[in-house]
Amino acid sequence: MRKKRLLRPALPLVLLALAIAAARAATFTVVAGPDWAPYAHSVEIAPGGVFDYSALLDAPAGKHGALRATPAGHFEFENRPGERVRFWGPNLTFTANYFSKTEADRLAERFARSGYNTVRLHHFDRDLVRKGGDSWELDPRKLDQLDYLFAAMKKRGIYINIDLFSSRTFSDAELASFGFPRGGKSRLTADNYKGLVPVSKAAYESWALYAKNLLTHKNPHTGLTWAGDPALIGICPVNEDQLFNRISNPGVLALYKKAFVESGAGTEKEAGLRSSAAWNRFIIETQAASNARIFAFLRSLGVKALLTGSNSETTQSESFLREHYDYVDNHAYWDHPKFPGRPWQPPFEFHQKKSTADAASVPRKLFATRVFGRPFTVTEFNFCRPNQYRHEGAVLMPAYAGLQDWDALYNFQYAMSRESALDGGVDNYFAIANDPVGLVADRVGALLFLRADIAPARGALVWAARPGEAFSDQWLRYPAAFTKLGLVTRIGSLTGQPADVLTRAGAGDLKPHAIAAAVIGAGDSTWKTKRFENPDPLPPKTYLADDTLPALLQRDGALPAGSVNADATRFTSDTGEIELRADEGSVRVVTPRSALFVVPAGARLSGGLVSIEENTADVAIGVVSLDGLPLAGARRILVTHLTDALPAGAVFAESDRRLISNWGQGPHLVRRGETLLTLRLAEAGDGNWRAWAVDATGARAREIPLAKTEGDGTAALAIRLATTTPEGTQLAYELAR
Repeated sequence: MRKKRLLRPALPLVLLALAIAAARAATFTVVAGPDWAPYAHSVEIAPGGVFDYSALLDAPAGKHGALRATPAGHFEFENRPGERVRFWGPNLTFTANYFSKTEADRLAERFARSGYNTVRLHHFDRDLVRKGGDSWELDPRKLDQLDYLFAAMKKRGIYINIDLFSSRTFSDAELASFGFPRGGKSRLTADNYKGLVPVSKAAYESWALYAKNLLTHKNPHTGLTWAGDPALIGICPVNEDQLFNRISNPGVLALYKKAFVESGAGTEKEAGLRSSAAWNRFIIETQAASNARIFAFLRSLGVKALLTGSNSETTQSESFLREHYDYVDNHAYWDHPKFPGRPWQPPFEFHQKKSTADAASVPRKLFATRVFGRPFTVTEFNFCRPNQYRHEGAVLMPAYAGLQDWDALYNFQYAMSRESALDGGVDNYFAIANDPVGLVADRVGALLFLRADIAPARGALVWAARPGEAFSDQWLRYPAAFTKLGLVTRIGSLTGQPADVLTRAGAGDLKPHAIAAAVIGAGDSTWKTKRFENPDPLPPKTYLADDTLPALLQRDGALPAGSVNADATRFTSDTGEIELRADEGSVRVVTPRSALFVVPAGARLSGGLVSIEENTADVAIGVVSLDGLPLAGARRILVTHLTDALPAGAVFAESDRRLISNWGQGPHLVRRGETLLTLRLAEAGDGNWRAWAVDATGARAREIPLAKTEGDGTAALAIRLATTTPEGTQLAYELAR
């Protein structure tokens, strides 16, 4: 008995130690062999190669005036009214924002060749603050480096997006003024500070001083302040500021509870209750008031950039904030790392699942958070390494961003260190500069999205976010019965009762979206929440979000017949271009200028001019016209063939690769995969088509054979794609006539 009593308190620590020990005593290490071959990874792009998309850019950034949001919910420049503009780019984080002038020019030139017309500078505030000073005191040397990076990007047509708080720290004097002295019982983290800004005068003033110092100083390399530079297109004042996530600190929570009771919004008994509608409404209204104060302050500084916030959650109540922003922004990750030990320290845990098998959970969970009538951006997304199916992101993100008619996407991240940004590396679960698969996927995604290869959905369905329902639970999200409809047509949300939402649509302010119907919560018990009172009878063109929803919408013509099968595992877009089969884990995207596929091992797929067979591994395949002509008449084509890649020496606890303890030392190894690709191209039989394997820069490495075939009386070309061969390892090919 005494032994039990002594061991019980230490048991969690013992289990943690055993888990870490198991990770270190790994049973699976990635090594070159029959299934993994070395790959000459490079972050550079060969001029004129298949990854050089610099022609997409219109330099310098800002030449057409400030960016603005249109009534239809998209972006345009003030001096080019009526001309839609989209953005695709990466995040640069931490020390990947600080370079010498030569280095900044090198990186900006590479980004331009990548087709990136925007970059999000993120987590730069940690290193921008003068060491030993207050959080608003900027280090002159670091500021000059950041200014030059801004100017280098602007010169090449790359627009800037920033936030004004992410990870900087505070002086002892500041912490004391907030009421959280260093060493106190209630430690203030960066996330806690985000919750403090709306209710603490001192915390807000600290934020405002930093914002003023950064935005109103004149950039010597552009001659403009950041506030007045039209190359700065977007600002999130406080990154990932959703208050339900940010007030768990006991000291911060106490401030909110006190304000809640003193305002008369509710009682002490209701304060802090997840199920209290009064409390939940108070939190949203407090954040709305804080946003209004912050936005007014930024405009008083002369800020031209568009403003947003609430960019980290998919809860229904966020719509009541987002409808007041210049544009809506959100974040999503597939297989984001978990930390069984210390946060952000190895070992790192991953679930190793397919997004396609979960009906494209990413990007699907973002669909409903869009607010109709506002531009929609995703400033953080990633299909994280070492997920072995992350190649799916090469198809899912550009395909559904196009179908949903979104306005900007930013991969998180390109790099989090100066070294990786310049030359690549092997570590990190986010950095695409360190991941051959993620880097190729992002480059092609930029081309497809900026060129608008994937057609927007023809129709739209709107979620009516009713206050009584949305505030019933601070974590109430949108049911899958609704979000899956975004695999067929555009979906989004608006606040109010369904009849009011549909009246607004009929009155014309949502006319560009052709709203077909409104959807509301059904109170399905699978939501793990209470039932909601629904209108009886329902207003016309209003539906409950239950399992009968797809069938009813198809019956009434709001969705095309056959677009969702009976068990909701197969979805065809209302444009006919995209088909996702969750039951098979496959995706087919066929547009005039491109064809994209997610293909499980052993499966055969075809679409448009392309057929895939003899497939030996799970892959993502892209066939993309590079000359802007339809594939049927293209004279230059890019083919991508993505499996998996990991650094040599990467150490996992088991062969399932769910727990990684060491990223290894490199080189990068690519997983073996072979596919027979057949293309029915114009003049395929004239003997003038040639094919090359290309290297990581997009330059031709060596010519490979093309076979002429005959099928249904039509000449076609067959090419055997192989990631690993005795001649070399490759992820892409160029075909030219």
